[in-house]
Amino acid sequence: MRILQLRFQNLNSLVGEWQIDLADPAFTADGIFAITGPTGAGKTTLLDAICLALYGSTPRLGRVTNSSNEIMSRQTGECFAEVTFETAGGRYRCHWSQRRARGRIDGTLQAPKHEIADADSGRIIESKLSRVAEQVELATGMDFERFTRSMMLAQGGFAAFLQATADKRAPILEQITGTRIYSEISVRVHERQRSERQALELLQAETAGIVLLDSEQEQQLREQLALRTAEEQTLASEVEATRQGIDWLTGLASLERELVLLAEQSENLRREQQDFEPQLKQLALAMQAMLLDAPHATLRTTRQQLQQDRDTLVREQARLPELEQAAGQQQAALDKAVQHCENSRRQLQEAAPVLEQVRSLDQRLQEQRRLIAAEQQGCTADRAALEQLHGQRTHLQAQLDQAGQALQGVQQYLLQHARDQWLVGGLAGVREQLDGLLERQQELGRRENELEAATLQHRQASTELGALRERYRQQEKALQEAEQATVRARAALDSLLQGRLLREYRAERDALQRERVLLHRIARLEDERSRLADGQPCPLCGATDHPYARGNVPTPDAAERRIAELDRLIAHAEEQEALIRRLEQQELKARTDFGEIHATGIAANHTEQSAGERVAALSAALQGAREEFARRRQLLAERLQPLGIDSLPEGDLAPLLQQLEQRLADWQARVASQTEIERRIGELNSELRHQQTLAQAAEAALAQRDQRLQALQQEQQGLVDQRRALFDDRDPGTEEQRLRRAVTDAEQAEKTARQHHAALQQQWHELRAHVQSVQQRISRCEPELRQLEEDFAEALVQAGFGDEQAYLAAVLPPAERERLGRQARELERRHTELEARISDRRQRLAAEQARQLTEQTLEQLTGELATREASLAEMRELCSGLRHRLQDNDRARERLQERQQAIEAQQAECRRWDALHALIGSADGKKYRNFAQGLTFEMMVGHANRQLQKMTDRYLLVRDAEQPLELNVIDNYQAGEVRSTKNLSGGESFIVSLALALGLSQMSSRNVRVDSLFLDEGFGTLDEEALDTALDTLAGLQQEGKLIGIISHVQALKERIGTRIRVYPGTGGRSRISGPGCLQIV
Repeated sequence: MRILQLRFQNLNSLVGEWQIDLADPAFTADGIFAITGPTGAGKTTLLDAICLALYGSTPRLGRVTNSSNEIMSRQTGECFAEVTFETAGGRYRCHWSQRRARGRIDGTLQAPKHEIADADSGRIIESKLSRVAEQVELATGMDFERFTRSMMLAQGGFAAFLQATADKRAPILEQITGTRIYSEISVRVHERQRSERQALELLQAETAGIVLLDSEQEQQLREQLALRTAEEQTLASEVEATRQGIDWLTGLASLERELVLLAEQSENLRREQQDFEPQLKQLALAMQAMLLDAPHATLRTTRQQLQQDRDTLVREQARLPELEQAAGQQQAALDKAVQHCENSRRQLQEAAPVLEQVRSLDQRLQEQRRLIAAEQQGCTADRAALEQLHGQRTHLQAQLDQAGQALQGVQQYLLQHARDQWLVGGLAGVREQLDGLLERQQELGRRENELEAATLQHRQASTELGALRERYRQQEKALQEAEQATVRARAALDSLLQGRLLREYRAERDALQRERVLLHRIARLEDERSRLADGQPCPLCGATDHPYARGNVPTPDAAERRIAELDRLIAHAEEQEALIRRLEQQELKARTDFGEIHATGIAANHTEQSAGERVAALSAALQGAREEFARRRQLLAERLQPLGIDSLPEGDLAPLLQQLEQRLADWQARVASQTEIERRIGELNSELRHQQTLAQAAEAALAQRDQRLQALQQEQQGLVDQRRALFDDRDPGTEEQRLRRAVTDAEQAEKTARQHHAALQQQWHELRAHVQSVQQRISRCEPELRQLEEDFAEALVQAGFGDEQAYLAAVLPPAERERLGRQARELERRHTELEARISDRRQRLAAEQARQLTEQTLEQLTGELATREASLAEMRELCSGLRHRLQDNDRARERLQERQQAIEAQQAECRRWDALHALIGSADGKKYRNFAQGLTFEMMVGHANRQLQKMTDRYLLVRDAEQPLELNVIDNYQAGEVRSTKNLSGGESFIVSLALALGLSQMSSRNVRVDSLFLDEGFGTLDEEALDTALDTLAGLQQEGKLIGIISHVQALKERIGTRIRVYPGTGGRSRISGPGCLQIV
């Protein structure tokens, strides 16, 4: 990768747009060039511009975003950086830019823009901000970290690496080569091995807490469960039979009560039907009358229509004379309106010529007034402008005097604070040092907080571990006590049973109970036994041996006593077994708690150890941070002495930076103010001369405008006299409107009169036609009405009504008729349903009485049900307890099998992680990191030796055999003696450091060819011989096609390198660039 061209604008002190062509023949001819200039001038800004264009980040500031941009020049609104570079894949151009809102210097920062394009065709390859860096990495083969290690070597980094001790060299090497990942892998392997081991111990502790019943105990529980289950089923059958008897008796009583209730309802319904008889008869008459509703409605409608027509005829015949008289009066009014309309039109025609002449005069007068007003307004404006010009001249003169006084004040301030001018070029370096010191101070505070937190965590872990140990001892004691109590209870049970099983005693008791029943039966057969004789066959079974003949019957007292003893023994044994079960549950809980506490204790112990290790590591890191902070603080104090600052304040250093920035801002503000005031004085003098010229021209224009105004006023007065003589002061428009309005009003009056007369004529004709129509309709309706009345009278007789009044009395409203019909139907429906329900309940009662399920009463059955349900509940509870114990045992057996399988799998996993932990795992990550760093260090030493041999044939770098990260040199001038690098001279140390830097650059670039290399080294501590050797070596890299750029302000370096890019600081904190290929774009 070769950098061909760099363009940028407004970066730090380099204000404006600049271009550096690194393909210029001056650079390619020598292969090495220097970037020179005073401290803080902006040399490193050129390297920042390259990084910014490629990756949007800089080594000093990191990524530049829309919330923070410290690289944009002050008092500017935009900045950009652009790099053209070449690789084996082609030529590319990367462009990065950022601007403030609307380009204003106080505008809000906008989001940066970043793109990569083909330099030859201009085709945009990628413009999305988050993906440009990926495309750059694809094109160059280097990300930002690898680029800054292989093409830009930081100032002083490798000298510090060479001089560091082995302990401090490891983190430096890790930072440079990126081997931190191996530390993380080692720590993660250690943590994973520890977590897997904890998981195994937890599984083992959980397994130890699982207790199973032995086979004899399990078999005994299953036999008890079978016996109790049979007893439960017997009790359940008895309870069900009792419930059926209760339900049968309850059902009989319910049916009998329901029959009594239905009889009462039937009697109530009969009384309701009797009460409804009159209404039922009324409903029958109404239904008969409903058949005559249609003819009666026709008759009633015809009568109403005939009466309405007779009334209308009388009313309309009375209106005819009134309409004839009104029509005659309206004809006279119409004739008068026509005559008035003709007179109004004649007056309008006679006044038209005079009105036209007056309007012409008015238009000429209006134009004259407009011209006069315009001239008057112009005169007023000219006078005001003239007065304004005089006032502006006075104001400008006052401003000129004030500017002169302000210029004297600024010049006096600049003279008194001349030493603040050093901040223009030096504040950037001071800011960098202060930022670094503040970062170290923040890091120191962070490390102190981390150490305090780790110490507190360690104390908490120790306290928790002590509490867990005490709980462990208490739980262990509780477990031992539970085990001893269980052993004593089992021993007491064994002593009580005397070596036999409890089921054997239960079997013996059951046999004795059956024998007792048999003896009672034998005792009831006394007469039959008295006739038995030994040797004679039994008439029932035919046996000749009679064990229970007279004299051979055993007494039942011994069996009764034995049964009572067995009942007491079995009850005591069952109580003892219940006690044992409770003790076993307590033991199981104690064992489980013990396992949990044991596992928690292991985890707490590991946490306490890890916390202790972290406290030690943080203490060491804090001490190193404090030493580095003190060194940086001393360097900054020495640099600030020229500014009159003898010592740095304790505590927060941010106010010091603010103070320096304020001093610089004040100086720059005064310089800018001086320039602005001088520019303003020149502008004010020019403006005063311009104002004098304008005032003279305004006075001449005002005199001419006054003459034109007087002529216009004389012409206006003549037109006014002529108009008054013709039409006085009247308005022609108003007069014409009056005449036209009179014509319009007359025409409207004529039209209204004509319309009214026509309307009266039409009303008279319509009324006359309507009277004739009504007379014809009455003549037709009277015969029809007589025929309808005769037909309706005949229908009344046929329906059984004496006359029309009897019919009307029988008619009911439809709603009332519907209500009565609905009530009749409802009574009928209720009667039918009630008869059906009574019949059904009688049949059901007879059927239930025929079943005869029990002879007992309901009270007797209820008492038996309560007793049997209580016995059944006790039996079910006992069976449930037995089943629960068996299920718990089965689940415990399954858990035990699962835990054993999990333990075997976890043991295999632990063996795998133990093996990996033995190879690379460690709590601090050193084991694998040292191994990887050793390999990386060996590769770097090999690359460095190839560069070192080009510089000198005396030394070769070699790793120390006992300390892998310690560097020694083989001195070929002293018979191959191995020497420490700490014994090298200053020049030799720099040569070795440079070889290490070049070796690492070659190693970091992997398979990417690096044709441009930038060294930000000071070179200030080298003598002439070491400087010559270093430059010869770097110049020799030209043979490999490399272009080397060295940033330095050392004078000797300027003399030895012919091609130089010079950075000159200027006033106002702004710098400029000169040299081959350098151009400022205006």
